[in-house]
Amino acid sequence: MGTEKLDHKLEQVEIEQTRTSIKKIRFKDEAINKVRKENYVFGKKLNLFIPFIVSKDSHQRGLKLRIYKGATGEKETRKVFYVQYWFNGRSDKFPLGVYSQTFGTKECDEFLLNVYRTHTDPKTKFWTKDPKETFKDEKRIVEKPDTTLPKGYTINEVIEAYCGAEMPGEEIERGFSKDRKDGFRASKSCRAWFRYLAGYNHRQSLVEFEEDDDGYGIHKFKPNKHLRVNAPTSWRDLFRKYPPGRGVIKDRIYWNRRKRKTYTIPASKNRSIYDSDLGKSLISDLKPGDVEAWIKNLSSMEVKKEYVKVFITIWIFARKKGWLGTNPGDCPFFDDKVFIKKERQKEDPYKNIAISQSEFKIFWECSEELSDQFPWKAELHQLMILTALRKSEALKLKKGYIDWDERVINIPRGIEKNRKKDQVIIITPELEVLLHNILDIGNRPGLDFYKMKDHPWLFGTRKWGFDKYFNKEFKQSPKARLGGDEKYIPALRQLMREKLNDPELLYAPKVLRKTYITLSKQRNDGRSDKVKHLSRHSSEQILEQHYDKPSIDTIRGYAEKTSEVFNFIRRRSA
Repeated sequence: MGTEKLDHKLEQVEIEQTRTSIKKIRFKDEAINKVRKENYVFGKKLNLFIPFIVSKDSHQRGLKLRIYKGATGEKETRKVFYVQYWFNGRSDKFPLGVYSQTFGTKECDEFLLNVYRTHTDPKTKFWTKDPKETFKDEKRIVEKPDTTLPKGYTINEVIEAYCGAEMPGEEIERGFSKDRKDGFRASKSCRAWFRYLAGYNHRQSLVEFEEDDDGYGIHKFKPNKHLRVNAPTSWRDLFRKYPPGRGVIKDRIYWNRRKRKTYTIPASKNRSIYDSDLGKSLISDLKPGDVEAWIKNLSSMEVKKEYVKVFITIWIFARKKGWLGTNPGDCPFFDDKVFIKKERQKEDPYKNIAISQSEFKIFWECSEELSDQFPWKAELHQLMILTALRKSEALKLKKGYIDWDERVINIPRGIEKNRKKDQVIIITPELEVLLHNILDIGNRPGLDFYKMKDHPWLFGTRKWGFDKYFNKEFKQSPKARLGGDEKYIPALRQLMREKLNDPELLYAPKVLRKTYITLSKQRNDGRSDKVKHLSRHSSEQILEQHYDKPSIDTIRGYAEKTSEVFNFIRRRSA
C-alpha cells in the first residue's frame, strides 16, 4: 500500500472553462463601429451582450451593447443599446434604442439619463420604477389632449351659428334652439331674439319668422325692394350682405315741404350685439362686467333684462357646441349675476281685473254689434271667454281641428303654450252656436274667400285681394289668418263703458281667460282639479297631474256646468 493514499491534501485538477469572456469596449461611436459579429463566438446563442467601459457611479452603470448573430449570409451586424438594472430583487435589461447613424452614443446617453432620473431614487441610486412597465403604459395609455382650452370664436361668430349660418368645420344646425330644453323657439321669440342679436339694422327687414306644425319658428328670407336688396339665399349670405356695422338704422331726418320744416325721427336707443365692438371679442372672455357696461344705456330695465337673457342664450349655445372647452363652469350671467339698476315699473291695471257675471251679457251684446265692423275679431274675443284659450293659441286654430262627431276642438301641442301633449276643448251648446256664427262669416259680402276649401284658418284676415284668390301658398300660410285686434279692443272697451255707464271700465283680452277660470272654479265648488282640465294648466300638484285622469264625458260635465252662465248666446240670423 502506497503512502500517497493517506495524504490529507485533495488532488489539484484544473477546472475546464466553458464560458467565454467578452472583452469590454469603450462607449464611443468609433469603438462601436468596429464591432463585427464575425469577431465573436455565439455558439448556440442568438445574441451577445458586450459591456461598456463606464463609471459605476454614473447613470451609465449597467450599459451594454447587444449584437445579434443574424441569418446565415447576413453581413450587417444589428446592434442595440441596453441597460441592465436591479428592481424588486431581480436583474433585468431595458432596450434604449437601435444603434444607427441617427441614434449614436450621444442620443443614447441623453435617453438613458432621462430614464435614470425618472426611475431611480436620487439619494440611494436604487431603481424605484420598472422602465419596461413605464414604456408599456405609454403604448397602452394615450395622453388626453387639453380640451379645456376654448376654440377662440368671437361673439359675432357664435351669433351667426346660433341663427343657423354655416361655420367652417362645424355641423350646421337649424338655428334658434332653446337654452336648457330640447326643441326650438317659437316665431315670436325668434323675432325678439334676432332683433337683440342682430337687429336694429336693415338686415332685419330681410328675414321673417313663421311657425311649423310643432309650434317652432322657421325663418323665411325676403327682399327689400325699397333698398333694392335681393332676398338672401342663406344665413351666411344675409351676414355677407350686412356685415357688422353696415346697415345700422340711424336717426331719420326729412324735410316737410308744406310746413317748410325739418323733422327728425330718432333711432332707438337700443342696438344689436352683432353691430357693436363687444361682438368682435371672444365669447370665452365675456364677463358679467362687460355685459353690465354694454346694457348701461339701453332704453329700459325690461329691455336690459331681455338682453341679459340673450347673452345667456349665446353662452349656453357655445357651451353645448363645445366652443368654451370642457370645463367652462356655470353660466356667468345666470341667476342675477349681472347687475341691473332697478327702475319703477308701471303696475298692470288688468292684474286683478275680471269681467263680472253681470257684465257677461253686455260684453256679448257689444261683441255682436261690432262684428260687422270687425269680423272675426269680435268672435275671437267671444271664443276666448268660452274656452279660456290664449289669444296666440286661438289665432292658430284651423277649421279642421273641429270634430263635430266627438263634439270637441282638437288643440295640437304645436299651438299649445306648454307643447307637452295634444289637448281638447269640449264643444258646449253655447260654443257650438259661436262656431256656427264664425263659419257663417263667409256669407258676408267681400268675405266669400273664407268659404274656399283650401282656406284652413278659423279666423281669416281682412287683408285680402283678388290676386290672392288662387294663391294656394298664401292661403295656407299664416298671412291668411287674422293678425291682431289692436283697433277692436278700444272700440269694444268704449262701447261697454257707454252701455254700463262706467267711464272707468277696464278691459283687455287677457281678462277673458282669467274670467273663465274664476267662473269655472265658482261653478265647480272651488275644485281646481276640475278647472285645470278646462284651462289646460300644467302647474297642478304632482298627485293631480299623474293620478287624476277624468274621461272626456267627465270633462264635458265640467264645461257644461261652467257654460250655463252664458244662457243669452243665440244663433245669428242669416
